[in-house]
Amino acid sequence: QDETCLRTFKTLPNDISERLSGSLVEQKLIRPGQRVGTISKVYFFAEPFNLLEFRAMDGNLLGHYSDIGEPAIPISPERIQMTDLFLDIWRYPDGQLLELDWDEFEGAIQKQVITSAQAGLARAAMQRLIEEAARGVYPSRYMDHL
Repeated sequence: QDETCLRTFKTLPNDISERLSGSLVEQKLIRPGQRVGTISKVYFFAEPFNLLEFRAMDGNLLGHYSDIGEPAIPISPERIQMTDLFLDIWRYPDGQLLELDWDEFEGAIQKQVITSAQAGLARAAMQRLIEEAARGVYPSRYMDHL
């Protein structure tokens, strides 16, 4: 952890790798037979998203994922809090981008789970990441934090 972010890295035990990989295959984010071996995460203190990097057992990149949310708040040296605003984004290794959970986001707005200000933040962050990905900026601009 430094003044800009909290970074984590985890090599997954087999049971967790199998469950997570199965879920990612179901969502068509990775191909059948691919398995997640490691996850690197960055929680930013001044950005409205986090960045996760998924790698296979052999180290090959499987994809990048971001939860859109309010910037992370340090609670203690070991703990942060990030309010998830429902929208997510997945970037395949070939650069293709997939916007996720618009239905959950719209439902959260209708049920007043998130405020109009939070909804605006989420929409703006999603649009920014889409534009940055198109320009080749996302996720490379944030990779030095991984």
